[in-house]
Amino acid sequence: MKASLHINRVGMTRQQGFGLIEVMVGILIGLAAVIVMMRLMLDSDTARRTTAGGNDALVNATVALYGLERDVRSSAFGVNAFAILGCSLSYTTSQDNASVSLPLSPTTINPATSLVPAGDSNTDTLLVITTTNNGSSEGDALIATSVAGTYQVTSPGSFAVGDYVVAQNSTRPSPCTLPLNQVSVIDSSTAKLTVANNTVGLGAGSLVFNLGKTLSLHAYAVRNGNLTQCDYLRYNCGSSSYTSTLDSTVWVPVGSNIVALRAQYGRDTSTALMDGTLDTYDQTTPGSSADTSGLNLYCAWSRVLTLRMAVVARSPQYDKALPTSSAPVWDGSTVSTSAPTNPSAAPIVLSGLTDWTAYRYRLASTVVPLRDMIWSGSQINYQGGTTGC
Repeated sequence: MKASLHINRVGMTRQQGFGLIEVMVGILIGLAAVIVMMRLMLDSDTARRTTAGGNDALVNATVALYGLERDVRSSAFGVNAFAILGCSLSYTTSQDNASVSLPLSPTTINPATSLVPAGDSNTDTLLVITTTNNGSSEGDALIATSVAGTYQVTSPGSFAVGDYVVAQNSTRPSPCTLPLNQVSVIDSSTAKLTVANNTVGLGAGSLVFNLGKTLSLHAYAVRNGNLTQCDYLRYNCGSSSYTSTLDSTVWVPVGSNIVALRAQYGRDTSTALMDGTLDTYDQTTPGSSADTSGLNLYCAWSRVLTLRMAVVARSPQYDKALPTSSAPVWDGSTVSTSAPTNPSAAPIVLSGLTDWTAYRYRLASTVVPLRDMIWSGSQINYQGGTTGC
């Protein structure tokens, strides 16, 4: 009887389970496994975000460049006639009621800071004028001397209520200032356009140019790491009050994480008449102090055949591995003596950015032809030219 009880007590002892030490060892092993798995998941997520950040930068650069290209590509249309090309366009902005004067030229690279305040360091600014001309780009002739509030034109059917118009004397004056007006009434029976504050005393044969109903005057600059756009019809984009605190309702972000914008004119520098061949790239704005061509202002602009641009975007993901050792390079980064030449480099510079080597960058670039400028260089006398440019 006693032996039987002893056997049962031993069996019961063997069924009591794990000891404290065994449980603690098991917990430690489990914690170690969890830590390893969490580390693997963290590394995997970091790698995913790093890769996605590079892709995001490429998308941002491409989208930003596409918007710029679309604006610049149509900028020469409607403003390429010798009679008005390069004149000053004067008007009052619709939102802040500021009196402004802009150069009536397709796209201006780095205009005066009084027109477009400088953006982030080592970036360019642009002023782009795009028209939606519904009539002839050569203008519509007046059939009678203009009087206050009225232009009497040859083809009133080529205008519509709400169109923006400018008028110019048949002989281009110097200096040349063009008040911007909108058509409010069209009287087809008398061929009269009713406008406000028009130029009085323009004789018959003078020209009225239709800039379309959706005229756009856009300023672009990289500000605080974003590509921003300002609507010059609505606001005085040259006012420092909008950039000192960066009013995002005026300078509207149109491209995120953009750290560089570069642009150059592609010009025909033929010594005789222009031949439509691209000879050089530079940032010399026609009519500026740096312009030593000696050409008339409209001829100097007519020789601007293309613009080439580059946009650089940065990934939002910080990478302690420091993946970037040098800034991206585009065609304008280095001096070149091969045709088309590039006598002065406009490199991408990122060294001014904090921890710039710890981010990934993507560059997008393009060359935009200004097709309307090529043929305009051979305009004839009645358009204000002589024997072409």
